[in-house]
Amino acid sequence: ARASSSRRRVVAPSSSRRDLRVSSSGARGEHAVTVPLPSSGPHAPPSDVRDAVNAWPWRGGLEPCGDVDVAPLPADAVEGVIPPELAGSLYRVGPGRIRLGTKKYAHWFDGDGFIFAIHLDPATNTARAGAKMVRTERYERQEARGGAAANAVSVRGAWTQADSVFDNVFAFPTNPGNTSPMFHAGSLLVLCEGGAPYEVDATSLRTKGVKVFGSNLPMGFSAHAKRDADGTLYTWGLAKPPAIGMSVAKITKDGAVEKVVPLPLNGPEMTLMHDAAMSENYLAFIVPPWKLPMGAMAGALSGAGSFGHAFRWAEEDAAWMVIMRKSDLSVVHATEIPRMSTYHFATAYERESDGTLHVLVNRLIGPRPELERNFSDMYAAVWSAPGYNTLCDYVVDLKSGKLLSSEPVVPPTVGGARGGDARSGQLPMEFPVIARAARGRAPEYVYTLGFSGGGAGYFDAIQKLHVGSGTHATRISPPGTFPSEVEFVPRGDGSGNEDDGYLLYVEYDANAHKSSVVILDAKDVEGDVVARIRLPFHVPHTFHGTYRANAAR
Repeated sequence: ARASSSRRRVVAPSSSRRDLRVSSSGARGEHAVTVPLPSSGPHAPPSDVRDAVNAWPWRGGLEPCGDVDVAPLPADAVEGVIPPELAGSLYRVGPGRIRLGTKKYAHWFDGDGFIFAIHLDPATNTARAGAKMVRTERYERQEARGGAAANAVSVRGAWTQADSVFDNVFAFPTNPGNTSPMFHAGSLLVLCEGGAPYEVDATSLRTKGVKVFGSNLPMGFSAHAKRDADGTLYTWGLAKPPAIGMSVAKITKDGAVEKVVPLPLNGPEMTLMHDAAMSENYLAFIVPPWKLPMGAMAGALSGAGSFGHAFRWAEEDAAWMVIMRKSDLSVVHATEIPRMSTYHFATAYERESDGTLHVLVNRLIGPRPELERNFSDMYAAVWSAPGYNTLCDYVVDLKSGKLLSSEPVVPPTVGGARGGDARSGQLPMEFPVIARAARGRAPEYVYTLGFSGGGAGYFDAIQKLHVGSGTHATRISPPGTFPSEVEFVPRGDGSGNEDDGYLLYVEYDANAHKSSVVILDAKDVEGDVVARIRLPFHVPHTFHGTYRANAAR
């Protein structure tokens, strides 16, 4: 079913939005499926984890999978026909383990990195797939001290302190390598703002080591670095200690560091900035008032206390928007905007007719501290609408820098009855994706994950938001199945319509504790599956992915 309505002004979260809250006691009815977790072996969960998964089956997708060598899948693994345009590989990256035996990491984002790949061969309608833990320095140090069997954290993370105080003092948080894959300068990279990228073999998924772009890159590396059409890469991150602040860098298509500049902030506190948006000529950053207070900085940086958990929501502060010119990384505007929180952007584009820059950004519905509490123990997390976002169009006057409006791209849904009100508008969402053809221009469509509020307790929908008309199409998953962020792959060279292609995603099936790769026709996201490739293992919930044509080996 499709619905449309006129655009409306942004309002504060109301009781109608919070109707999407769910019971904290666990999944019920058709959603209360039994997850066949392993009862023995290295991945058998402790009793408290098993109880947590029994309460909310989506939590089974948090469990570790371990290494799976890339190998051909059985011929009957492919249901349907792999389209001929999909001769290539889908990669997904996320936390491969967020517990070490009985010991949980103190934040989902501290989980050890994991990369999944499926190499598609339409000519034979077959596929090869596998997954590997990313062998970061942090992972190797943990393994050297007993790994998961040690039931202990041996290395300090951004949120998780090591069990021994001696492993924390003057130890800067380590890089888990767990967020996003990207091809650049001939290499498959695993990105995370915790440190430099790791290079991974695109076929076997073997970790090759740290990818160093230059000694004059005095900063962290973004998990959402932006790659331009000419191959230029823009990245940003925390300045390396003892410096405090944020930096932005421009890297050539060959991997040479061209320029590094400071990013102006609206205060001396440290902040975290996960994503940004890129238009034809500009980079747009929005910095929420989620800050490391000056009084907590010494303890967080010295290792005396957790770095990530020392951050606080500055209720008295505005958000901060910075617009930079891509050509020379000069600051065009740096200004306060109404307080908001975000992790992800869809895109940005310029409109010459009125001199505006449109920034399509997720705006968190509820309070940021509540979101971070959920992330701090995903096995105890209970998700509801306030933990998700509304995709909004922030319109900036390029001459004055003034924020002109910030309306939803599609009006939000009211209520959340499965198959009913959940289809009435934009669902609480995350992970917006656009077609390559839409980069740098006003997109016609944005594809997102959605939360229907139907009782599954986690992402259970895919939405196709029609930006220009304010309409949408919604696909709600069957009970016990949970989709990942989608990847749009065009049918041709990418210059056609923004829905002339396919959506690829990994779907966790709690009923079997296994995953599938699903292929949809982007023109009809509510229609029949084009192809489903069943995996003999589950892929732990991932964050981000990429697709590379003609990369099958």
